[in-house]
Amino acid sequence: MDLIIHTLIHVAAGAGTAYLFGRAYADSLGKRSLLLLFGAIAGLAPDFTKFFGDLLFHSVFFVPLMGWVLAYSYSKVQQEVSFKRMWLTFMISAGTHLLIDYIGNGAALFYPLIDREYEFSVIDRDDIFVLLPLLLSLSIGLWIRKGRYLVLAGVLTTCVYIGALAYSKADLEHSLMERYKQDHVESLLTYPDPSGRHWRFMLRTETAAVFGRASLLGNRIEIDNESSFSTQRMEKAEADASPITVAGTMTLSRNDMFAIMNKPYFIDIELVNGIYSEDWAPGPFMGPNWSGEFHLVLRDDLGNELSRVALNDFYQDPLLFNSTFELSFDDYNGDGDPDFTIGQYGTSNGNYYKLFTLTGSNEFQELEAGGSEGLFISAVDSTYSTGLNKLNDSSFQTDYYDNSTGQHMKSTFAWDGKKFMKQ
Repeated sequence: MDLIIHTLIHVAAGAGTAYLFGRAYADSLGKRSLLLLFGAIAGLAPDFTKFFGDLLFHSVFFVPLMGWVLAYSYSKVQQEVSFKRMWLTFMISAGTHLLIDYIGNGAALFYPLIDREYEFSVIDRDDIFVLLPLLLSLSIGLWIRKGRYLVLAGVLTTCVYIGALAYSKADLEHSLMERYKQDHVESLLTYPDPSGRHWRFMLRTETAAVFGRASLLGNRIEIDNESSFSTQRMEKAEADASPITVAGTMTLSRNDMFAIMNKPYFIDIELVNGIYSEDWAPGPFMGPNWSGEFHLVLRDDLGNELSRVALNDFYQDPLLFNSTFELSFDDYNGDGDPDFTIGQYGTSNGNYYKLFTLTGSNEFQELEAGGSEGLFISAVDSTYSTGLNKLNDSSFQTDYYDNSTGQHMKSTFAWDGKKFMKQ
């Protein structure tokens, strides 16, 4: 249902823009229907290349091309129209798609020059309050010869609603920054909760990660979970360290790759420099703890080292493991190379996982997915490596449980040839 509403929002925004700018050429029901049809196509046009696994049209660089193609086609049917005016009209209609994605689930606005997705999340992708004013005004305006002001009212209503949410989001972020100013905020993410009419936020300081919610007006902030980082535990471990000598490295994960690669190889995760400590207080790190510098190592069955990389280089925070574990392997982007996740504790609701691959040239590389922190997942098999739910050869779905709503939140990621993009 959310996909249908999301699609209708793009259709209504594109059609509404076309109606406002091209109404002078639509003095009959047939001409208005044709204008709205082309506007709706323009509103959907950026999604066309996604059917072929590419984000090319999800870029500001290709909006003029989409507008030109539609204006050219429209002028062949409506020969009395101004081509330049309709080119501008359909460019704006196509641009509304990028704008909605930007304030919704994100858009790679400058692809292919910049792969990064930009977003300012103020609406959910299936926000019915964005759709209703547009759809209602267009439905009536189609039948009324002078319905331009009615459609304009619908567009303005939607714009006022989005503007109010943007103001509320900015006010909430300001309040959170002020509240945690003394803790030195490093990152802050606020977004609409799809399960209710309120905001969700994730805030990171130098010492903790904070997860919570706030009312749409931002005047009631509730903290759901606040977790201290492992740096504090590492400092405690250093202070309490006893003179135990360990000869050589410590292997936390050893994985036989013969069944996967048909080669007598092993992938190991080793602690090469760090601290072993024990914490028996109830909590997520209860038991043995290994912290410090970890390496990913590829060896053959004779122990010869084939490849090595510093695992800490891929993470912003110090690494800590409190158990040995096995890596979970699969091929998530369809290139034939084994991929695997390595996770770190996040909150009581889930963990953050980075996605890695072993290339055909025996090199370890990160497959970018989920931003700098990685993928937030409520894994049931392992805190430190979990299998991902594959949808096809080049996409997967993640899931985490939100205990505040009792619902599972799902996200889909698809391979674009360079990284996994959130859909």
